[in-house]
Amino acid sequence: MTKSVLNILFVFLLSYFAYAQNISIIKDSICTSNECLELQEMKMSPININVYKKIQKSYDIFDGILFDDPEKRLNAKKDALKRLISTNSLRDSQFGFEKYKIFFDKNGLLNLSVNIQSYGSPWEDAKYYLFDNKNNIEVGEKLFLNKEQLLKLCLIKLKVEEGGSFFINNLTQYKIKTNNVGKVEGISFIFYDEKNRTNSGYLKYPIFFTWKEIENFIVPQYRRRLSQ
Repeated sequence: MTKSVLNILFVFLLSYFAYAQNISIIKDSICTSNECLELQEMKMSPININVYKKIQKSYDIFDGILFDDPEKRLNAKKDALKRLISTNSLRDSQFGFEKYKIFFDKNGLLNLSVNIQSYGSPWEDAKYYLFDNKNNIEVGEKLFLNKEQLLKLCLIKLKVEEGGSFFINNLTQYKIKTNNVGKVEGISFIFYDEKNRTNSGYLKYPIFFTWKEIENFIVPQYRRRLSQ
């Protein structure tokens, strides 16, 4: 192998490792006499600090305080939970338990959800994100072309497949579906009927597009990175 080829290979590997997310979900728990309560936190490399701060803002469980270190935030959750249990006020506080799911983590793209369940209440919610860590931005609906046409197709699927019919105007909430070898199979959009609230929150409707159905609506630069 020539020196120039070795240099190219080195640059490729350096680029790959620079954008490897090193994402994991760390957990802890506290057990009472009746149950064990699990706490979760998202852990990622320091290069992703802006992403980490963004997902902390999903639900303001610490009154605007943001953490740089996930272990410290997990310990803060644990300390807060201990205080509530010791004062017998956990149920009244409706403490929010955050949970995280990673859907796609490849080629500098990170698709995840932040879910929250309120203790002692049926209320729960979830927010979905796609981050482009190569360019340090949240992608959101910038992933898509021809958004008006795509929204029309979503409305058709919503009515035919889910029996729902309500106003939708954005494409920010979605999760990328992959198969067992990491190949993208499609995208599920998540829509909420905000006129019909229940004790559990707004009714949620997932609308799935196969990769064949959705690929021509995806901006070319992201289409390449999702399909590699």
